[in-house]
Amino acid sequence: MFRSEKSRLLNPYAVLDLLAVMLFAYCSPRLTIWLSPWVGWPVGSPVTIMAWNPVLAGIAIAFVPIILHVVGFYHRANLQRIPTALRQLTIFCTYYLTAIAFFQTLRTHPPFINHLILVNMVGVPIILFLRFLVVRLWKLHALHNPDSLRQVILAGSEAQIEHGWQRLPDFWKRGINVVGRAVAGKTTPDEVQRWISDHAVSHLMVFGGLSAYMLNEEIIHLCELQGIDIYLCRSEHRSIDFRAEVNDIDGIRMIIMTSTPPYTWARLVKVAADKIIALLMLICSSPVWLVAAIGIKLSDPKGPVFFRQQRSGLYGKPFGMWKFRSMYSDAEERLAEVKAKYGNEMDGPLFKLTDDPRIFPFGHFLRKFSIDELPQVLNILCGDMSVVGPRPLAVYETDCMPDIAHRRRMSVKPGLTCYWQVEDRSDAEDSYAKMIEKDLRYIDNWSLWNDMVIFLRTIPDVLLGKGAK
Repeated sequence: MFRSEKSRLLNPYAVLDLLAVMLFAYCSPRLTIWLSPWVGWPVGSPVTIMAWNPVLAGIAIAFVPIILHVVGFYHRANLQRIPTALRQLTIFCTYYLTAIAFFQTLRTHPPFINHLILVNMVGVPIILFLRFLVVRLWKLHALHNPDSLRQVILAGSEAQIEHGWQRLPDFWKRGINVVGRAVAGKTTPDEVQRWISDHAVSHLMVFGGLSAYMLNEEIIHLCELQGIDIYLCRSEHRSIDFRAEVNDIDGIRMIIMTSTPPYTWARLVKVAADKIIALLMLICSSPVWLVAAIGIKLSDPKGPVFFRQQRSGLYGKPFGMWKFRSMYSDAEERLAEVKAKYGNEMDGPLFKLTDDPRIFPFGHFLRKFSIDELPQVLNILCGDMSVVGPRPLAVYETDCMPDIAHRRRMSVKPGLTCYWQVEDRSDAEDSYAKMIEKDLRYIDNWSLWNDMVIFLRTIPDVLLGKGAK
């Protein structure tokens, strides 16, 4: 019951679903034979999916809990409403069945195998829904049993406790029995110990963040000594998706508080994917590089083909970002003049101008189709950038940020494309504020799936020249 709302992939329900799907796959040949006379199928010899194509079957079965996790089926400790579960399973079916149908077209199968796959495509979602209903009913029944409730003490100031309790999700509160409220400065450790002894307390929930920890330090230490779990609830006004991790470094216990994506296998896949995608882009776009170089030299022979500008990288560390030059060679010297004469279409520290007179005609073509950004694949290969991530700002623009909290966008590597690129493309009003909002949303909700979606959405936008300036 007491799990993060963002449930972990390897939880009991995921394992249970994996076992249920494996059992169904094992029994599905006999079920197919039993159904054949009813639906007019010819009866074939029973062949299991694993025997027919062990690689495909193994991948399909292994990906069941992964896809269910992605669509949120394991959130809320299996106590989501039935319509919500049905919606999540419908999304699962869209992903899962499409993938199976695609693999099915890669080779010719005997009729029995086609019927067997169809039975699995229909039967697996039904089995998953039945499993959900059984576990949900069992958990709801257990919640009505007082003996199954967690005995909990709430701590903090009176206002923090009341407000914090109201903010807890209902599916948590249904499994909690509050045996006492330890108000900072009023409740003594002896009273708390009495509650612990009389009610077999298993959890202490402290509201108010790190400051509340200091105010309730004596009570917290009392619970630590007895092995009672302690939940430190952050203040409501702290909107950052913040989490704590505990590491043991040569016997020294460290609590690491971070708001960046966790270092998991997914982050390692992202690093490898960045290199592979950048290398493929470099190879596939090499003819475009030649055309761009010739066009730039014909447009402004005095300047170089490439333009290298200092941008803010990970945690603000400067790096030289490469681009195809799209402006006349004296563009930097004319910046103040252009700002004074034409103004700025962007708010905040960024400068954008649709008809910037410093851009030569071929440069507009390069920018429209984002060809000027192609050399940044070199930055990706060097490790300064990623394929997907917040766009790197010029160092002087970073120095002029109006709010220090905006620097959190630099807590991950900058990228070639991001939410702002595919959703606004510099066309939205108040685009600096929206850029910051979308960059922080990307960091707080990072996943490989989101990266893939952003990258795939970028491709048609670039090819059609959508919104680029």
